[in-house]
Amino acid sequence: MNDGRSEIQWSPRVPKWKIQRLYELDAQGIIDEELLDDVGFTLLLRCRDIITIDEANHGRVKCPRCASQRRRTIIERVSQKGDVRDEVIVCPECGWQITWGEYALSFKRKQLNSGGALTAFERYVREFKAAQRSQQKMLAIDRLIHEFHYSLRAQPDLPCRPAGVNLIQGKLMDVVQFLDELTYGKQTTEGLEENRAVWLEEMAKVPWIDFVSSDGQSGSKE
Repeated sequence: MNDGRSEIQWSPRVPKWKIQRLYELDAQGIIDEELLDDVGFTLLLRCRDIITIDEANHGRVKCPRCASQRRRTIIERVSQKGDVRDEVIVCPECGWQITWGEYALSFKRKQLNSGGALTAFERYVREFKAAQRSQQKMLAIDRLIHEFHYSLRAQPDLPCRPAGVNLIQGKLMDVVQFLDELTYGKQTTEGLEENRAVWLEEMAKVPWIDFVSSDGQSGSKE
């Protein structure tokens, strides 16, 4: 039963140096198309995985075996009595199967839960796929990595933590510092400075005490 987990593959986060290089070149008026697509598509796959996991948490699991064969098969979860971790998920098309508990373990502590930033991940998928020009791609990337998770409860406009931790390698405070210090000069791509201004404004609202533990690391429970 647990063999099904070996067929689950989640996309990695983007290394900081690739993003830093992208911004350094942009500030010099240089567009590295290969690097731009590398970063952009890595983020695209990452966002798609986050969306896939969100759908699974809401009862619709995408079969990874069918996906590897370029087929889309959705398995509807059925709540069973007792411990939901023992629920068996079986693909009706290829026979792939796994318990929900094992499936959940495949993304545990990998910063793949959508939290309060699902709409940002969904928007990036749409925007990057539709982008025709390099500047459109760069702007979509910039907007995504400067997004936030927002409270889903009493204060829906309150930013809880940066969404960059889901997308960029490193611990929460490392990613926050990286984004804060990200190279900005006279940017070639219009709109980057505006995005940065919004980032700084939203950062000022974040209730740090709620998501940063005493050792400076994320209090997120993923």
